[in-house]
Amino acid sequence: MAKKIIKDILNMDYNDFMKFTKKENFSQFKTILQTLSQEANKRIKELNSDPIGKFSPAYKHLREDEGIKSFKPYKRISTKKRNELIHEVTVMKEFLRAKSSTLSGWNKIRSKIQKRLKSSNMFKSTYKNKSQASYWIKKEERFWDLYNKLVDEFGGIITNLDSKKIQKMLTKIMNIKGMKNNDDLIQEAMEDYIDKLYRAKAKGYKISDAEFIEKEVKLKYV
Repeated sequence: MAKKIIKDILNMDYNDFMKFTKKENFSQFKTILQTLSQEANKRIKELNSDPIGKFSPAYKHLREDEGIKSFKPYKRISTKKRNELIHEVTVMKEFLRAKSSTLSGWNKIRSKIQKRLKSSNMFKSTYKNKSQASYWIKKEERFWDLYNKLVDEFGGIITNLDSKKIQKMLTKIMNIKGMKNNDDLIQEAMEDYIDKLYRAKAKGYKISDAEFIEKEVKLKYV
């Protein structure tokens, strides 16, 4: 029942929420806020319980772009703050609709990326012991940290170019001897790569990844 209620709320649009902010419907709007905040906080807690959970795009957006670590319980709300509450319910709705807002959803996304980058020696889904788990988790954390820095710097350009191609190049550069432990050099090389991809797309030609690694990365950075 709870899942159906949340699903119904998530299907509401801006005009629906505006109707609930009217004085006669305000108690119902309070219930909506409480329902969404409880579900959102449950998912946030779940993501926080996993080492890789904090790299969930939905959770990252919530923390870094909205400045939200958790949602308030909305025990008391005022009609005077209607616009503020509408914004907050919109933020919660956006978070809850994202596949990566749940740990299982984020793990499914990670699994697809792991399969795509299987030969990169960057990810591992199963571990023999805690020591091996710690090693691979730290390796994946580093990948996401570096990739997210690029997303922060270039924004939608990465999606417009080819996020899959950029992720694959990042794993290749991270595995080059002489660059493995230098995040600044990796970041700089990736910035060069994205810049070249951007220029190539604008002029209608393609660049060779293998050639970029041999002629640019290894000569310039290693």
